[in-house]
Amino acid sequence: MNAVEISAQVAVQQVKREGGFELPCSADTAFPLFSPEGERLWIKDWNPAPVFPGPIEFRPDTVFRQGTGDGDATWMIVDADWKSHRAEYVRVAPASHAARIVVKVDPIGPERCFVNAAFTVTAFAEHGHSLLDSFSENAYGAKMKTWERQIGEYLESTRTQ
Repeated sequence: MNAVEISAQVAVQQVKREGGFELPCSADTAFPLFSPEGERLWIKDWNPAPVFPGPIEFRPDTVFRQGTGDGDATWMIVDADWKSHRAEYVRVAPASHAARIVVKVDPIGPERCFVNAAFTVTAFAEHGHSLLDSFSENAYGAKMKTWERQIGEYLESTRTQ
């Protein structure tokens, strides 16, 4: 059996989710927290490794890797617009899925902003379908609440330093 025959036997599935949360900071403060290096500040196991360029830059065409084993993925920044506070990524985990992630941070006051995160996840391998469970409506809502809590804790820690 070749790769085409194997992939034809596994039904490809796609799910789209969008949601968000408010943060107690300006959009200018929040936006860099969604960069590859910025996420290190609030995600415990986030440890991106540069592919191109050498140091990871928050700009289009930057490529990096993140994860281990079946969760190992290659990421590419498609867009990083500092003026509009919008970033777009493509993530490919060869063992399971591809995803498009768009994060947009909108100011709603001098020290408040709203973060909107949209994911389109395509599972193309048998065990990749379990990933889609983490994108059910309830699971995605919980993910947004976790992000809000983690970033809030990080922001609070910077205020007490």
